[in-house]
Amino acid sequence: METLIFKILISSGLLIVFYHLFLEKERTFKFNRIFLLSTLIFAYIIPFIPFNSPFKTIGKPNLLIGDAVLEFQPSTVNDPATEVNWIQFLLIGYLVISLFFLMKFIYSIFRLLLLKGEKRNYKNQKILIINQNYAPFSFLETIYLSRKYLVDQQIDERIFLHEKCHVIEKHSIDILFVEFLKICSWFNPALFFYKKAMMTNHEFLADQYVLQNNYDLQNYQHLILKEITVSQNYNLTQQFNFNNTKKRFIMMTSKNSKFVGLKRIILLPMLAVLFVLFAKKVDAKTDTQFLVQPDPLQTEKHDVAIPITEENATVTEKKLIQAFDEVRKEYEMKKDTIKKTQSQDAAAPVSAPSKFKGILPQFPDGINAFRTLIQSNFDTFIFKGEIGIQKTTIYTNIDENGKMTDIVAEGSNELFNREAERVVKLISAEHIWTPATEDGKAVKYRFKLPLTMQFAK
Repeated sequence: METLIFKILISSGLLIVFYHLFLEKERTFKFNRIFLLSTLIFAYIIPFIPFNSPFKTIGKPNLLIGDAVLEFQPSTVNDPATEVNWIQFLLIGYLVISLFFLMKFIYSIFRLLLLKGEKRNYKNQKILIINQNYAPFSFLETIYLSRKYLVDQQIDERIFLHEKCHVIEKHSIDILFVEFLKICSWFNPALFFYKKAMMTNHEFLADQYVLQNNYDLQNYQHLILKEITVSQNYNLTQQFNFNNTKKRFIMMTSKNSKFVGLKRIILLPMLAVLFVLFAKKVDAKTDTQFLVQPDPLQTEKHDVAIPITEENATVTEKKLIQAFDEVRKEYEMKKDTIKKTQSQDAAAPVSAPSKFKGILPQFPDGINAFRTLIQSNFDTFIFKGEIGIQKTTIYTNIDENGKMTDIVAEGSNELFNREAERVVKLISAEHIWTPATEDGKAVKYRFKLPLTMQFAK
């Protein structure tokens, strides 16, 4: 989850910076609106788009994943007054702030709905004549006008055209979309810059729409200055006296730069780079097999991995199997040594663990799915210069909530250990186990997984 959030923050931040540097001062208003909407959507969906690299990996080292070992861990009794669940604390904080933005959004909607006035159809456009002394504004399909703007049952055509542009081009939908994202992802600062940029661009579009009807530029600017003295605070509306007056006046008389076409072209490679960096990675086909030992804890059939035996293994694969057997023997010897030490320690006797009769923890889609995730995320290209066989064992707890905690890899090669830890932590961030249960109660389990890798000499 943290990885997804990071990708969204970085991509949306880079794209809004690109807009302010290259496009904000150009008179490509319609293009800019499409850019702001599409890049914001792009930033939020790119981490979920699968990307299969067209390049075939050749000579990738063999990765041997051993049997998963699960051990029952009796739950210790902790003092609730001293135990702090930081994940739960952060989740509550996130929900509280999201609820605040949701209530703010609902309040803004109700403020508009509670406005009373005279409904009219003026030149095939819905308007609401209100008694409050507000500057003209629009929301969705309706234009809101103070009664003072109605002179001899007519509205200043420049004001009407300005607000009509907001309505017919559905600018309110853009703002509602950003507000919805703010409720769900208020922690993304780029959203606030996106909203400001969108509202400014909407005003540029409306000003252009008015001036295209051959109204005098100076008289129109004077009308805007006149309306600055009247203000209201409706968060979701398009207001006639928008506060970026200086920018609007500049854009009314400016021209596109000579490089406007080049700026659009630059956008394409930038999107391509973001896609390659932040899309969900799917490994390309490889000519090297991943070796997976059969798991005694798995009783159901899976099509993900095919066990390799002495009969059908190649010379390299036989070496890996032999190396894995050595890891297994080392583990069994350590376990026997620990048991003997415990039985001989008369000064501190340890009660024998009770036999577990519950249900073992389950990874989504089975333990082979967990192995496949390790295989697909393991970066073997960082081990340049390594030769021979490298081994490590992953240790982690599967707690009562199905979360993998205390992830540690132990082996002789520190780089191999860190990469194993990184991969398991990445999987842990995005997947939750079904915890083990005994007598209907979730219990903690210890998880061990040996890894062995063969590097060519």
